[in-house]
Formats: sequence, structure tokens, C-alpha cells
Amino acid sequence: MNVFHEQRGRIALYTSPRTKEGATIAMLIELIGQPHCIHLVHSVKEIKHDDASAYASLPVLFDVTSEGKKAGASGVTDIARYLLTQYDAEHHFSYKEGSKEGEEVNNWIAFLSKTIHGDNPEELYTRKSLRLYLHLEEHLQKARSPYLVGKKCTLADLVIFPYVAGASEANLDLERFPELTTWHDRLVRNPHVAKGMKDVYLKA
Repeated sequence: MNVFHEQRGRIALYTSPRTKEGATIAMLIELIGQPHCIHLVHSVKEIKHDDASAYASLPVLFDVTSEGKKAGASGVTDIARYLLTQYDAEHHFSYKEGSKEGEEVNNWIAFLSKTIHGDNPEELYTRKSLRLYLHLEEHLQKARSPYLVGKKCTLADLVIFPYVAGASEANLDLERFPELTTWHDRLVRNPHVAKGMKDVYLKA
């Protein structure tokens, strides 16, 4: 079965249900407005695709552009880079590579990774989340901008949003962080963000 031929001009995302990484990519695909289908699977082995064996872990994305160019990527960083390079040439949801704002986006992604998935696996998820929330609250108070980097929703927002939307998982009350709550509510009102979360069975 030649999936690429059948799905020309349509992105296929394979991700596990209820995963924050899958939600980030699902939201990004919604925002860039490309036709797509999302397949909820539990491992790469479940992907019925000739090229699936090239990837070790989820999420995995396959794309064939309208010109017939085939592409594939796995992992949030590589998938997001592909999507933004291919479909956000005018930088509606990104900043130019090498720009100050572009570096800020990268710094937020690195900060999330270090805080949540960092060096201390023994640390409780609640403590990690609390540290993340306090940092976000302080930043939003000082920055006085609607999003984490400037005036547009970027990958920085989309990567962090599922962790804030899942405050109850960390036994935290989001309302204790007024600026963060305002940021969260702003994103929830974006129908593309809400749909991306829903598509992977996560509550926004």
C-alpha cells in the first residue's frame, strides 16, 4: 500500500494518545492549517507504513507535499522544525532562525526539557511542575506580552501548554498563578489549540 501516493498533500501524524508531545504537534498542524490525519498508536510497530522502521519512537510524521515531495520526521523538535520550515515561510507562528526571538523560543523548549525531564529523576513531578509554573508566572508578569515570546503563539507556547493544562496531574491549582491562568485561557480560546488537544484525548 503506497500511503504517500494516496495521501498527497495530507500530513499523517502517528502519536500515542494523551501524550503532551503528540498534543504539541497536533496543535501546530492545526495552526498551520494543513490537511492532516492523526493516528493514535502505542508504538512505532503499529504504524502501517513502509518507512516506519526508520524511526525508533513516537511521535512520527509523514508528509507528501502537493508537489509530491516525500518527507518524514520523528520527535517533537524535528517534526516542528520540518512543519515550520515547510509551511510557515511567512513566520506567522515562528521567528527567523538566528533572531533574538527565535533564540528565546529555543530557550523555553530547553528550559521545559531540563525542568520536567532533567537531571533529577527522583524529584517529584509536582515539584518540577511547581518550579515550571513559578518561572512562567514571573516571566509573564515582567514581559506583559500575550505569549511567551512576543505577540504571537509559537512553539514555545505549544510545547509548554499541555503541562499547564494538566495542572491537576501535578496536584497544583492553576488559579494560584493569575498571569499563567490568563495565558492558559487565552490559548484555550484558540480553536486550533483546543482541537489539537482534543485530537490526542487531552483536556485543554
